[in-house]
This record gives sequence, structure tokens and C-alpha cells, in this order.
Amino acid sequence: MLGPALALALLASAGPPPPYKAPSDEPLDFRGPGRDDPEPDVAEVLIGWFGPGDPEHPEYGDYWRGASLALEQENAAGGYGGRPFRLVAEWSESPWKAGIADLARLVHERGAWAVIGGVDGASTHLAVQLALKSHFLLLSPGSTDATADHANVPWLFSLAPSDDAIAETLAAALALPAREGAFAILAGTDHDSHAGLVALRRALGARRVLPVALVEVPAEDADADAAAAQVLAPGPQRIAVLAPPRMAARLLAALRAAGFAGRVLGGAGLARGAFARAAGGDAEGVVAPFLSETPVEPRFREAYEARWGEPPDAGAALGADTVRLAAAAVRGAGLNRALIRDAVRDLAPWSGASGRVRWDPRGRNERPAPLGVWRAGRLVPPE
Repeated sequence: MLGPALALALLASAGPPPPYKAPSDEPLDFRGPGRDDPEPDVAEVLIGWFGPGDPEHPEYGDYWRGASLALEQENAAGGYGGRPFRLVAEWSESPWKAGIADLARLVHERGAWAVIGGVDGASTHLAVQLALKSHFLLLSPGSTDATADHANVPWLFSLAPSDDAIAETLAAALALPAREGAFAILAGTDHDSHAGLVALRRALGARRVLPVALVEVPAEDADADAAAAQVLAPGPQRIAVLAPPRMAARLLAALRAAGFAGRVLGGAGLARGAFARAAGGDAEGVVAPFLSETPVEPRFREAYEARWGEPPDAGAALGADTVRLAAAAVRGAGLNRALIRDAVRDLAPWSGASGRVRWDPRGRNERPAPLGVWRAGRLVPPE
């Protein structure tokens, strides 16, 4: 059995990530052994899921719902040569401890052929270290953090647009003429919010524009009222909020309670259904980036609504596409981890529930992130 100490030792033995390299036209490739390994005889094809396996999870349930639906569809279509695909979730709210140990067991002892995860940037950074050492395909539906790509690990493929792409569209909107009014930034200190903030500050710096205030809020035990008062003190007419979905909803409620009636723009955390559910009526009119192409594939939307009783958000579509890609790769390559990785690279350009997939040299989907606006519980194109 692999305990937490051994799992962390595996990560440590992978060594530090390679230094940052400038983008190249040459795709990252795995040149190691394994492609000649014979295919084993198995009763089912195990795929790992590094995220909560709970359709009611308040932050990540949409990802799991989309993935579960796609799994049902892939098995209805015959699975892999009549053998079913099985999606097994391994997760802990403390992923550095129990979560990564369970994921290591899933790969080394139970023989997962690929892993879908992480559901955010922090968990993807963790899982990619294990993938680097253990050689398995890692398909991330939820990470927008481009620094994971900069580790130059050929096993990682990320479907969501990067923080850099999101920052470009947010910065362009915030840098509008002076008639739009001054803007401020309200950001969480969690991993993903900070990564988004770094990208946004870089994009704003390139345009030579600055916020009138930048307030960073601790991810845990955030005092939303105090943060709202601080960011509103200079009198901004627009506020960019970079925070996880439920924290963003609390910050938005505090801004509205403090009398702010201006425009709110958000990062990736405000682009998902988890934010709209938590924010309720406050979400109306909030501007956020599209993490998937719009509209979501009609057939998937219909099937999702029939299965779960509500329309899918971008997270659901991205979760579904990771399962679809993994299944297509297994069917094309057979049960061989290195060949499955190769097949995912070769499948692009590919179209799924979330839109088109085109991998850049590092394995990031080359997808823009245009801005939408929340109307009646849905993120829609601006009028």
C-alpha cells in the first residue's frame, strides 16, 4: 500500500520541473520506453478522476456531472471492445496528503490508464508531478493556470483557456476609455486567484493602465465586508473580482450591500454555474469569460438537461470532453499509456461539447476567452 509519505517521495523523486522555455513550434513529446508493451487482458478500463466525485459538490459538481454523463454515453456505445470504461474518483479536501496518496495507489496498484484532473490549477500542479514520474496521461478540465504548462511535462493536456487568454480579454475591457470610469481589483489569495492576478497585472501593464486599488483577500476566513469597504474607498466605477466561485459570490454580495452599483467583471471563478448559484440575483449583469465555446453542443445540452434537470455550464462541458477524449484515445491506441498520450495529441483538431480543441506545443487548448454576461442564470454573449 502506498501511504502519503511514499506518494510524496514519488513526487520528490521526479525532481524540479524543467526551467521555463520560450514557446516553440515543436510539440512536447515523450521519448521514453513503453510503446512496445503488450496489451493486458482486463475486464474494464479504469480512468482516474482527481477531483470530487460528487454531483452535488458546491464547487466542482458540474465537472463530475458532465464527466459521468459522457462515461454513460461512451459505455452505451460499446466501451472499449465491449469492455466498460470506469471512472474512479480519488480526492481529499487536503489533496497534498490523502488525495495524492490515493491517486498514486490508483495508478500504481489499480492500473488506471489515464487520469482526468485536476479540477483547478493547484490540484493540476500536484497531479502533473506524479504524471511526470509515473507516465500517465493527465487531462485537466479545470486548470487555467499556464504555469503548469511551463513545467514542460508531455503528459499534461489542459482543455480550458489559460489565465493569459482570460487576462487579455479582461485587460482589454478594463482599459476602455476614461468614460467607463476608474477600476479596482479584488482578488483572493488562493492559488488560482493569485495566478489569474499575476496574468491580469501583466496584461494591464502592457497597456500601461493601473487600478485605483488592489485588495487581496485571504482565501480562508475572508472578511468580505472589510474587503468591500477597502476596495470601494477610492471610488471605482468598475471592479474586477478574481476569486473561487463561492468566495466571489460573498465578495459580490458585500459590494452590493455597500452600495456599489457599477459594473463587476470576473475571472475564471465567476464563469461557472457554481458562482451563479451561490450569487443568486447578484450575478445578474456580471461580466465573465467564456471557458467553453458558446453555445454548448446542442446534443450534449439536451442530454445533460434530461439527466440532471438543468442546463450545463462550461465546467460540465469540459468534464465531458475529458472523458470523451480519453475514451477516443484508448480506442485508437489500445491499452498502452504512452500510446494513449500520443493519441490524445494526434486527435486534435477535435470537436466536443465545449467546442474545438487545438493543442499548442505544451498541450494547452488554444482557445480564446471572450467575455459574456450573466442573464437569468446563464452566461450569454453580450448584446
